[in-house]
Amino acid sequence: MSLDTAKILSELGDDLVAQAGEPVGLDRAQSVRVARALTQHLGKGREAAIQQTAADTGLTEDVISAMLGKLVEAGRDKLLNEGPIGSAIENAKGQAQAALGGMLGGLFGRK
Repeated sequence: MSLDTAKILSELGDDLVAQAGEPVGLDRAQSVRVARALTQHLGKGREAAIQQTAADTGLTEDVISAMLGKLVEAGRDKLLNEGPIGSAIENAKGQAQAALGGMLGGLFGRK
């Protein structure tokens, strides 16, 4: 399965992008600029996207690479929390808790 990283980045929104940029030392405007540049260049491959985004933004490749990592983490978290995967996980948790509650109730004489 291949993830469309550019699509994920474009779906994050400026607030999540800004939050991802904070640990890297970027302000909101820089974070958004980096995310947009990365989105444009990711079709060229990770390393080329990092190099081109660094050239476009005037930031170092290390900062761009770290920001890309943070953006991917934010995208993964958003996908897991808000998408169908998150719903499936929550459903499975609920079923597991109900089953565990029934098992424990049976062990301690509750029905």
